[in-house]
Amino acid sequence: MSTLQRWVSFLVLSMSGGIIFQVAYIRFVFLGPTTEALRLSAQDYGNIISVFGAVAVFMYFLGGWFADRFEPRTLITVALAGTGAADLYLAQAPGYWGALAAHVVMAVMGMGLYWPALVKAIGMLGSSSEQGRLFGFLEGTRGVTSTVVGFAGTAIVAMAVAQSAGVIWLIRLYGVLCFVFAALTWLFVKSDAGRLAELGSSSVTLRQLWRAVRNKYTWLIGITAMLMYCFYTTLGYFSPLLENRFGMAAGLIGVIGVIRTYVFQFVAGPAGGVVVDKVTKSSPRLLRWMFVGSAAVALVFLVLPHQPAYKWVALGLMFLLCLFVFTSRGVYFATVGEVEIPKNERGGVIGLASGIAFLPDAFLPSLCAWWIGDPTATPAVPEQGGGYTTLFVFLLAMALLGVLVTTLTTRARARDLASRPAPTPAPPTVPATA
Repeated sequence: MSTLQRWVSFLVLSMSGGIIFQVAYIRFVFLGPTTEALRLSAQDYGNIISVFGAVAVFMYFLGGWFADRFEPRTLITVALAGTGAADLYLAQAPGYWGALAAHVVMAVMGMGLYWPALVKAIGMLGSSSEQGRLFGFLEGTRGVTSTVVGFAGTAIVAMAVAQSAGVIWLIRLYGVLCFVFAALTWLFVKSDAGRLAELGSSSVTLRQLWRAVRNKYTWLIGITAMLMYCFYTTLGYFSPLLENRFGMAAGLIGVIGVIRTYVFQFVAGPAGGVVVDKVTKSSPRLLRWMFVGSAAVALVFLVLPHQPAYKWVALGLMFLLCLFVFTSRGVYFATVGEVEIPKNERGGVIGLASGIAFLPDAFLPSLCAWWIGDPTATPAVPEQGGGYTTLFVFLLAMALLGVLVTTLTTRARARDLASRPAPTPAPPTVPATA
């Protein structure tokens, strides 16, 4: 494969990563308008998103099986085309069961076929010494692509007569783009059989999972990521809070959503890695400070009056929370290497820890929908759910647990290092006699 072919393949693959998940996670930018556009209640949409999350977690474990048996280009093409079809079907507002089916298809295509194949396809584009740069640029390109299409989507929704109508057109656009990138992938992405063979298996075996279950760091890493992921999952629910409680202009909500979801992704993530390398020298230590900051933000939101006079304070707090969340996302799994988990066990540890980490997607959207109710209703907060007070009490509890778990991780690592036998000193050298 020539250098030009590698770069073209890399750009097509990386940009597709900024497209394929747009509709599945559109709630992070347009929660209320999407619910209205699909003609669903807030609770029904929350339930659908939770089912999507549950299927995604399951497919994460199964995806390696597909990646080991089929060519990455084929899997990525099928996944993009399948997601495009699901997007266009969803744009018809097919009702609860139709929307549920579309989201299940998106989870299977995205997590089962696309993601493990993308990891292999990117890996085959460079030597072992180039993997860090390749995946770093992958995240950067995905982030830039998501930001560009996100701002374009915001403009489409803003120009529409009704936001819900704009969201329908936006879902159609994302569906068409998926088909475009499916064609580009099939035409321009080339496979390197030799490099694919060197990458080895993507599947996580039962033996690896069993070893991971018995490793204390699997649970410490997975639970740490899960607790911070609770904050990430709930970020989309800050949009109705800003608009309906603090009086933020509806036209700004989409722009704020793009900044919150995508800009912080490619700015704060790399920054977290730099801070670990240069300042804390430890991922759990950085994560502990991120949980402390997140707890402070949740606490302030609990006592901040829901009045328009405080809308810019609320916006600043939300952006500060985004900084903490996305800085953490950049170093979740750096702990795997830091605690020196053997390479032959890392696949199982990362696989099981990832399954634990993403569990909030399987229940939290449904729970949040029950807590805050229909954000357009007056009053918007149902008594039985507890409203945003319950949400921020929950987040405060997750942050405090995060401080505890990261402290336990740091202490466990210190005990492991202390239990190592001291290195045997080298015998003194005897000076040679004349």
